[in-house]
Amino acid sequence: MTTQIDIDFLPAEGAVVRLIGLVERRGYELDAVNYAPATGAHTLSMTVRARPGLRRIETLKAQIARVYGVVSVNEITAAPRLEAAS
Repeated sequence: MTTQIDIDFLPAEGAVVRLIGLVERRGYELDAVNYAPATGAHTLSMTVRARPGLRRIETLKAQIARVYGVVSVNEITAAPRLEAAS
């Protein structure tokens, strides 16, 4: 199952690299990344998929929230894709 995580953070040198690195080190694969700079807080949207093993998205969100400069972390769980039978 894939999950989209939207992170609002204050701009600082290396902030995007720190966030992406944290996600990968915690055992998640990045399927997509979208960065939207804005006035004030910037937004980084990541679509992630857990590698095999016991991984909880709530734990990842809590770890992201503790990173310096992170303002908010929101989760959007994607529904599984359905394919037509042939």
